[in-house]
Amino acid sequence: MLMTDEAKEAESVKLLTEMMGDHSDREVARRVLRKYEGDVEKAATAMLEGERGDDDQSRQIWGSVSQMDVVSHKQPSAPSIVRPNTPVVDLTGDDDGDLQRAMKESMSTLPQPAPVFGPSERPADSNWAMVLSNQEGNHEANYQQNLERAIEASLEHNNANDSDALEPFPIEQQLRRDGCPVVLRPSIHTMCYAAAILQGLFYVPQVRKRVASWRPTVMSGMMEVNVPTSGTDFTLWALSEIFTHMDLARLCDLNVDKHLCAFNIEPWTSLMNPLGELSRKFYTRLVVTLEKAFVDQFILCGYNQPNPRLFHFLYGESAGAAMLQETSIVPIDINPGGGGSDANDLIGRLSAQLSKPQDAPEKQSVIVEPSEVVAFQLSKPSPSYSNNTSTSAAAKPFVYPTSIYLDQFLKQNVEFAEAKRRQQHDLFSNVQKLILHKKSMTHFNGKDTLKDLRSTIYYYEHVADDKGDPERTSSIKTTTEKLKSILEAVELEIKVTDQLIHRMREEALTLLDCPELKQVRYDLRVVFMHDGLYGRKHLYCYVRDKGQWWKIADSLIERVTEESVLGDTTGLHLGAGPYLLLYSRYRPDEDEHLLTLPWPPEIKDDVQECNKAFLAQLPPDLVKDIKEEHTPSSQNDTFSQSAQMTDLERRNDGMDVS
Repeated sequence: MLMTDEAKEAESVKLLTEMMGDHSDREVARRVLRKYEGDVEKAATAMLEGERGDDDQSRQIWGSVSQMDVVSHKQPSAPSIVRPNTPVVDLTGDDDGDLQRAMKESMSTLPQPAPVFGPSERPADSNWAMVLSNQEGNHEANYQQNLERAIEASLEHNNANDSDALEPFPIEQQLRRDGCPVVLRPSIHTMCYAAAILQGLFYVPQVRKRVASWRPTVMSGMMEVNVPTSGTDFTLWALSEIFTHMDLARLCDLNVDKHLCAFNIEPWTSLMNPLGELSRKFYTRLVVTLEKAFVDQFILCGYNQPNPRLFHFLYGESAGAAMLQETSIVPIDINPGGGGSDANDLIGRLSAQLSKPQDAPEKQSVIVEPSEVVAFQLSKPSPSYSNNTSTSAAAKPFVYPTSIYLDQFLKQNVEFAEAKRRQQHDLFSNVQKLILHKKSMTHFNGKDTLKDLRSTIYYYEHVADDKGDPERTSSIKTTTEKLKSILEAVELEIKVTDQLIHRMREEALTLLDCPELKQVRYDLRVVFMHDGLYGRKHLYCYVRDKGQWWKIADSLIERVTEESVLGDTTGLHLGAGPYLLLYSRYRPDEDEHLLTLPWPPEIKDDVQECNKAFLAQLPPDLVKDIKEEHTPSSQNDTFSQSAQMTDLERRNDGMDVS
């Protein structure tokens, strides 16, 4: 960097942050200023276009990172087992011989899982066609390895730390009342993060409707099918069972151990396995499977319109339709500095990551076809980076709203949004000129001219000696009045300038907040939280159901306010906190559609039987006001009825084609 004068740099940084207003970060301004060798004008322009001055100049766009886990040229080998940082438990002693032999026997005789279908191993295709996996054997091997690793890690961790073992609710507290949501609680704690994602998807209205309307594939010429035991149908049937119980069960906590075999889950074995990255991988694989199943159903139903995207949106460069890609999850880099809110809020970071590069403006990324659901992975900085910028005590929470509008990022709005951004740029340029003008009135040659002027007036009023000379007395008085008049004029101009700066800055910040760019609204549905420590009790989530926010932890379900959700600073001092956000399109009648969903009748019968058995275990006075209706399907009315219902009526409730 050419500019070595620290005082001059500090002055330039102050000027930059004043230009950007309260929504600025001094550390970002310093980095950008150094990148442009002290040129304030170039640095200001770069900051307006989203520049942050990071060392890594590669532009991370919508979610190309997630593509690498959906399709790859080579099946990755299973990672080595990472043990949690817990005391070693001796399982070889005489007292534990039976346990050791039982565990080894269990590990060697695990049943072979059904083939798991997943994304293709071929390179990504621009048309994002999803096909059955061409390496079923590898998926089966991965499932086996992941399950073995999960059991080993769970046994080791639970023996060393019994506080993380599954603790059942007292039976009286298991009764579900007043719209209380359901918590999914697997026995194996290394699977809890994946169970939380399955649980969270239930509270996305579009996903719940699609799953409720899904039915297993019926081969041509067949009138009925059995319960699926392999492939995509196996995964969807397991999810249907989970969702049906979450909707209709009287229990508020559900053990999902028997269902997790339908999902290829990589275990969370320690803090060395980043929770956000594991969640991203699992979510990416899962939604590929779900999207394929819903596309197949859409085609089977005979719709002529294009299939509405549920999880995957299509994006590309604004200059043309070449090299289009699709993704389901957007990585967001959280600012580690703890500065202004613009560097640490969802829309601000999204705008910065997608803004036009100064050297290649045609490479701005835009959404070509939006999806119903958008997930945001909140990526924390590396320890070395955060240590170089600030201390954890200075960090501020990441800001995300309950509703966002993605209109400014849509391809059809590129020209309009860009015109607004140019207008915004012009306003900030005028703000810069006004700030420089204000500086010229208050400083000269590095000196505070207003301070000097006030000191001079004080001298003439209180120190200057007229020595009894009337002419000198008149001269001092005249000079004092002139200096006061000059000071008054300068202060008035500074006041007017400050008002102009404030008005222009506020106008610039709200230019994109216009009716034309507030048509595509997404509402926050789920927030996944981590307090920074390892174990099932250190994960929880917030979900919104029928207008009410709930906090769901391993052993806690409670109503919370919206302010509690948006203001939760848990884990901030450990570099943790929110790590995954789920948004979905706002629909004005979404709650009404969720009241009566077409769950598979076979599963509904099972739920009703479970409810009946559960209520029978409770004290009579606790269930006296509960009436459990039970209208089971006939024995012959299993999948045969579903096989015959190929018309649009049954599936329309779960398929929005508007």
